[in-house]
Amino acid sequence: MTFRESFDAYVCEGDVITTEVDGFTVTARIVRDVTPDAPDKRQDGFWPTLDPQDAGYIGAGKTDADLETAKARAKSVMDAWEADDWFYCGIVLTVSRAGIILDGHAASLWGIEANYPDSNNA
Repeated sequence: MTFRESFDAYVCEGDVITTEVDGFTVTARIVRDVTPDAPDKRQDGFWPTLDPQDAGYIGAGKTDADLETAKARAKSVMDAWEADDWFYCGIVLTVSRAGIILDGHAASLWGIEANYPDSNNA
């Protein structure tokens, strides 16, 4: 199954895209993930480090300047999340045929970043 359209570069909760498969309409809908955890609490290694034993290790041969750049990027992402410029969401699939909903939650995928800085939501 392939969606011929993509979500917009800026999305809101409730945005949808659809595709047709053998007479069935599959709708993908954005639902806000209500888990309140900040990105640095959800993702091991969110904060960059030069320590190879840490989950945030940025790789061999990286310099202090590389680390500062990575830290600035992480801070920018965190600041944008705190400003509610981006959010975690789920994509929920609904299946219908001839306008009748057969399954309102056929499948879903959660923990997706919506409107993440420098992303196009593809």
